Amino acid sequence: MSERVLSPRGPTDLPEPKYDVFLSFSGEDRSVGRRLEDNLRAFGVRVFFDEKIELFAGITDSIREALSESKTLLAYYSTDYADRAACQHELMLAFLAGEEEGDPCGRIMVLNPAPDTGHLRPVQLADAKFAIRDDNDLVQAIAKRAAAVNTSIGSVLPVSPPPWPAHRIGVVRRFLGRYRELWDLHTALHSADFPLIDEAACGTFAAVSGLPGAGKTALVTTYAWRFAAAYPGGVRWLSLEGATADPEDLRRRFETATPGPAARPRARGRGDRARARRSAAEPARCLWVVDDVPAGIGADLLAALPAPGPGSRVVLISAEDVFRDELPVVHVGPLPPDDAAALLDTYREPDDGADRLSRDELAARLGHHAASLVTVGRHLRDRHGLASYSTFADDLAMTGSLAAAIFAPARGVLDRMTPDELIILSLADRIGTTTFSAANLTGMSHHAPFDVGATMKLLHDRSAAVRVGSDWHLDPYVVHAARRELPLGTN
Repeated sequence: MSERVLSPRGPTDLPEPKYDVFLSFSGEDRSVGRRLEDNLRAFGVRVFFDEKIELFAGITDSIREALSESKTLLAYYSTDYADRAACQHELMLAFLAGEEEGDPCGRIMVLNPAPDTGHLRPVQLADAKFAIRDDNDLVQAIAKRAAAVNTSIGSVLPVSPPPWPAHRIGVVRRFLGRYRELWDLHTALHSADFPLIDEAACGTFAAVSGLPGAGKTALVTTYAWRFAAAYPGGVRWLSLEGATADPEDLRRRFETATPGPAARPRARGRGDRARARRSAAEPARCLWVVDDVPAGIGADLLAALPAPGPGSRVVLISAEDVFRDELPVVHVGPLPPDDAAALLDTYREPDDGADRLSRDELAARLGHHAASLVTVGRHLRDRHGLASYSTFADDLAMTGSLAAAIFAPARGVLDRMTPDELIILSLADRIGTTTFSAANLTGMSHHAPFDVGATMKLLHDRSAAVRVGSDWHLDPYVVHAARRELPLGTN
């Protein structure tokens, strides 16, 4: 890892740092954290280490203050760390502070106990790590790295949260996990700023795709909230619901939705004076969010998009994966099982161990699809003694209007599918699998009266299937929805 001395933001902007190193550890790794804390303190390094880390909790004001008073953050990036809300929030703040200074990893050190780097996000951290080695050598290397930094991280948060309507703020409050996707989106939008770090620089545009109800807008909303410091010009939202592929129609929508220049919000914290010294003529970076991109609109939309302005970024949100030939795409798929369970628990805790198992089985049957889980959670909330996950799972096939609501997001996707795509879904339902190997597909091609490869590509473009290596995975939620909505078993 290269060493560099970060320039002070100004002679009086930041007080003397209180800590040399902020230790960021998940709760599962606390014993390693204690040992490293003791060794660093014995070496004369000023350390902040807090062990009160919960799985889905954010960081408190006291933790945020300690982080802002530290020069560097040392992340013990285990696989558990990658899923801890508090850890990821700490990492995001340190990353944004470094990014503002021109080096996103300038204040971050990483210890990776895992044998690979696939869980590290953002990808730049793969080059900012120390090898796990003898404690004495490690402590000296950390101390030397921290000594090369002159100032504290400071605060990079806006004075006030974005002036959003209540429903949008509520999305952030309910959002769980998906740290990989949040980091991947930020990397996609900013890789052009650091071409020596990421050679796949693709300009200032990125796309987010996924099934209706998968959580695409929620992901981008949460990204805009948590990474607000990267966009001092604010966030501008535009819905293309009902738009056509006519370039003139698209241009009119953009022209009528484009507001005047956004005012740069005053920043809170010890970096205020440094930001105030920036040229008043410097455009404030903003984030454009273009939501509800209709099916059938792809390159036509890119041709109609106005230039976002210097430093600004654009996110395009669509159900169909229509931009992957032109832009980096972040795919929003099913929730990880732990996050799906946590989402349901925010509405209704299981009654007992058996009910907990039923909760997990129900989530799996619904393909860990975010919107369907929210519908289930809202139904079961406050029905203690009247309904449980166990009874709901048993009655899922007979829940009438509720089942219709659960599978409603998939209806539009199914309506646009070709008969060949529906045959693939029907086959998956009949044989009880959503995974097809290359051998399975080759055998199917010998008997199917259609091009199986082209059909799988169509399913992929609709976000109803993903390819992992040579295997294809259909979305379980779509397969289940097809069974209910189209009675494929009778075809």
